[in-house]
Amino acid sequence: MASSSSLLLPLSLISYLAILRPVRAASGPVAATWSDSHFGPDGPWPAIEVTLGSEQKISMYPGREFQSFLLTSDYCNHNTTIPCYSNQAGLYNDAQSQVDTTGSTGSIQFQSNPDYMLGLDVQGAKTKSWVDSMEFGGATIPNVSMALLEQSYMAYPDGTWYPLTVGCLGIGAPNTVNQSFSNSFGPAINASLIPGYLWEQKTTASNSFGMHIGSANPRMPGSFYFGGYDQNRVVGDVLTFRDDYTKSITLKDIGIKVIDGSSPWDFESLGGLLASGNSSMTSGGLQVSVDGCSPYLTLPKSSCDALAKNLPVKYNEDLGLYFWQTDEPKYTQIVNSASVLEFVFIGDSNTKNVSISVPFRHLNLTLTAPLVEESTQYFPCYTGPSNQFTLGRAFLQDAFVGANWGDKSWWLAQAPGPNIPAASVVELAEGDSIKASTNDWKESWSGSWTALSPDEAGTSASVSVPSATVTPEPTEVAGLSTGAQAGIGVGVGVAGLAIIGAVAFFFLHRRKAAASSNGETSNTAYTGGTPEQGYYAPVKNPSSPGMTESSTNYSGPPNAMIYNQQYNQQYPQQYPQPYPQPYPQTYPQQHPQQYPQQYLQPYGQPYSTELPAVGNSPTELPGSTYEPHMLDGTQVQGPTSPQQSYTSPQSAHSPSYNADPPQAPAPPQIQVYGQDGQPI
Repeated sequence: MASSSSLLLPLSLISYLAILRPVRAASGPVAATWSDSHFGPDGPWPAIEVTLGSEQKISMYPGREFQSFLLTSDYCNHNTTIPCYSNQAGLYNDAQSQVDTTGSTGSIQFQSNPDYMLGLDVQGAKTKSWVDSMEFGGATIPNVSMALLEQSYMAYPDGTWYPLTVGCLGIGAPNTVNQSFSNSFGPAINASLIPGYLWEQKTTASNSFGMHIGSANPRMPGSFYFGGYDQNRVVGDVLTFRDDYTKSITLKDIGIKVIDGSSPWDFESLGGLLASGNSSMTSGGLQVSVDGCSPYLTLPKSSCDALAKNLPVKYNEDLGLYFWQTDEPKYTQIVNSASVLEFVFIGDSNTKNVSISVPFRHLNLTLTAPLVEESTQYFPCYTGPSNQFTLGRAFLQDAFVGANWGDKSWWLAQAPGPNIPAASVVELAEGDSIKASTNDWKESWSGSWTALSPDEAGTSASVSVPSATVTPEPTEVAGLSTGAQAGIGVGVGVAGLAIIGAVAFFFLHRRKAAASSNGETSNTAYTGGTPEQGYYAPVKNPSSPGMTESSTNYSGPPNAMIYNQQYNQQYPQQYPQPYPQPYPQTYPQQHPQQYPQQYLQPYGQPYSTELPAVGNSPTELPGSTYEPHMLDGTQVQGPTSPQQSYTSPQSAHSPSYNADPPQAPAPPQIQVYGQDGQPI
């Protein structure tokens, strides 16, 4: 009887503690980690911080479809300036990633052009495709598709090439889970796209994102989620589009409007500025793209000049930008007033327009070195060379952008001002759309701009901005992040196991003592072991067909470039190219989590929708330079981008320059193949 009762308490306690088992976290939106710093010689701008490989922390602007574009540690080798402006957000050390056995070329032969900004001309060498693991907001994504920039530069109207400073984060692509690269010697090579991988692994409920980048002045923290969005970052009507989020949409007009108080102009509202002075622009508006990688409002010079006539600014031909005349009284009146630049878009029907307002407080940005010698306030209307007319980060300070890549839809809406409520995070399921909050946009700017009095607007007195209001970081109220849930699940499980172990130890010790006292001997045996560690890294094999080092044709930077002229210097000898086998096939024990067996090199087919490779290089999809595999199993094939030949940017003094909007390049001819491998 005593023996039976001795079993009851421990067993009942163990049964009770059994509920504290490890719990797998449910799917949920994955929130970005925003850097504490702001970056760029033309902002400054907020940026998202990620960790690549073994503790390489890099900050990037969000907004690129398909690959993430990163500056490498070799980038500063060509820099004659001190400091190297390109290392402020962190530089990716690809050689170190191979030493750490986390990254490699993955045997990908494709090289994209360096022009990852739509609204600014980027010249120089082609990129190098790469894969490495990425930690994003507590989630780890293996084999992320990346393009490394080593010798590429921003080209401005006067012919000067300036260094890039921050890369751009890939945020997915329509109807695409992973990026597949064909090659000439084996099956297609798969590289991860972040939201596609999170959805495929059921970390998130959909292949989607939602973002509002925020601003540095006045300070507004950014908001970015994979698999969901913050509803409080969406105000008013929502525009819905199809396909690429960088695909051209119709901008119908731009105007100036006073929201509150007296006007610093002799009007309350003035429209028609987009087509002003440009007879080639019809009443149908202008085709523009939205791009988080680009900094400016890249518009026809006629449109920028029409805006500039109403502002105390002066055009700078070298940079193609407008400098605020800060010594004029109207400067402080305008940039601190409750006034906006209003962008009017054609809505779901041709009879409905939707406006997104950007306050002039957000259009008083700062140029710094290396673009200028001294800090200079500027108005971000840009007239220089570019791929297409673009609304960049200057616009996205006040616009929400999101996409549900699974059904090829994306959204554009007004974002709030600095008075942002605590986050209300909504999970996006497959096929879901977004819904706006009921928040008042005008109220969200209260205290962050000045409603001018009649006396202030009618005199030459300067106007100061209201006392700064500190916006607290939003607190998520719709549930913990995926990482937090996982951490709690694991923590509770570990604690439960520890308690169970302690109880079991006590019970067995008591049994052993009782047995010893009765003359019994214990025959308990313990066997243990370690789990098998069979993890493999992507390895570049120099002897594989087609893996000879490719040459890049470009004319080299013009004499005005601020970098030195040893542009074609080889890598230092400590990093020979191509890399020989720098590490064994298997990972050491300290990195068991990086590359599970389904990511062998050359990659197998971890996604059921993959097709055998067709051709020997990735092909273009309209609006990109990459070949995706679609969710329905079709593979896109088209003409390969020709080898680029670089020339100096067109001079701003050319007679034809800025006369009319540039012609958008014709889209490539696309051939879609079905799952049976036959053309559709």
